[in-house]
Amino acid sequence: MPPKVKNQAEMDAANRALAAAQSKVTAAKAAQTQFVGTNAPSVLEELRATTANIKEATKALQAGPGKATNKIVSGAAKAVAERNVGMAPLLSEWQGVQSTLAGAEAELAGIKVPAPQYEAAATAALDAIMASLAAVGVEGLAGVMNQIREEYPDISSEDALLLLKFDPRYNKPYMTRFAGNKLRMDAGFAPLDDREYLANEAAYNKIFTSYGLDKQFANRAEYARQIGNRVAPQELAERVSLGYDRLTKGATETLKAVTTLFPELTDKDLLAYVIDPVNQLPAITRKVQAAEIGGAALAQNLTIGLTTAPTTTSGYTNVARRGLTVDELLAQGVDLQTARRGFANVAEVLPTAEKLSGIYGNVLEQYGRQQAEEEQFKGLASAQRKREQLTQREIAAFSGETGAGRGAFAKERSF
Repeated sequence: MPPKVKNQAEMDAANRALAAAQSKVTAAKAAQTQFVGTNAPSVLEELRATTANIKEATKALQAGPGKATNKIVSGAAKAVAERNVGMAPLLSEWQGVQSTLAGAEAELAGIKVPAPQYEAAATAALDAIMASLAAVGVEGLAGVMNQIREEYPDISSEDALLLLKFDPRYNKPYMTRFAGNKLRMDAGFAPLDDREYLANEAAYNKIFTSYGLDKQFANRAEYARQIGNRVAPQELAERVSLGYDRLTKGATETLKAVTTLFPELTDKDLLAYVIDPVNQLPAITRKVQAAEIGGAALAQNLTIGLTTAPTTTSGYTNVARRGLTVDELLAQGVDLQTARRGFANVAEVLPTAEKLSGIYGNVLEQYGRQQAEEEQFKGLASAQRKREQLTQREIAAFSGETGAGRGAFAKERSF
């Protein structure tokens, strides 16, 4: 039900007085207009005649003294005086019209309509709305609620709440507190209801606090950003878990790979990057996979490069230790387990392969890190043939002899 105003009679009386005063002002202005319209022609004619008399007297005086001059000046003065006497009633009437208008305007200005004073039940209902919104952090409601009460004296508490939430004239305090909903609506999406909004905030807080990120991210501005970008708590938990657990709590080699492949990222930047909804989950996953592949290589003392092939010296003449880029391995679908197994195989076969490539480099194609990784991760037959040729040459060179070196390359690793 609409709230009741207990001083309604006083307000009605003041409004009636206000209407009467406005009528008086309107009538006085109409009288003023009528007076001017009725008397303006005769007043103007009298003014023109007076002006003519003054000009005649002035001309006579300029001609010099004499009886004729005195007669003209006296006649002009008499005519002006007679006109002034004739104009006196008209002037008095005009002053009365002006006085009436001034009095009506003063009366109108002195009338004040009192503000509505609501009965206790109505006031309690609206106050309860303010208290409930203030309890969840909405600030600056008092002035807005007073404005609503003045503009809508009979408004119900339900309608007042709708104005506070959704009417641009009154909802600034509410939208400031629930800023995520404003972002959603600006993007064309429906707002969350208060209960769901607050539940999301609580869930975000729990996620950030459990990972020790509360100082950086556990605040309403960050919650609003997550809600505005439509990031559900479960998705945020996945982002933080992926970035925090697999990177900051991952293997030492993986952490080193992060700094090697993405040197622009500090630990704080990395966490902010993971949480930032602008960077979608697939992009984050790719960077995590890149770091894990790089970490698997570093664990075998092999250098890495994201888009530039890592190149080092092998210690053997004409044998370059050049590997595949992390991007190339990602394109081949290499994951953490494949990378660990593959780089372990490469590291095991590489010393013998580089040694034999250095020995037979003048007659056979070399089989170094690049060829080993191409055979291991790409399954290239050409790389396999190079290894087999070195194997056969090794067997032929040591045919008929004993020793640990016979066939060692072939026995050590056959991908």
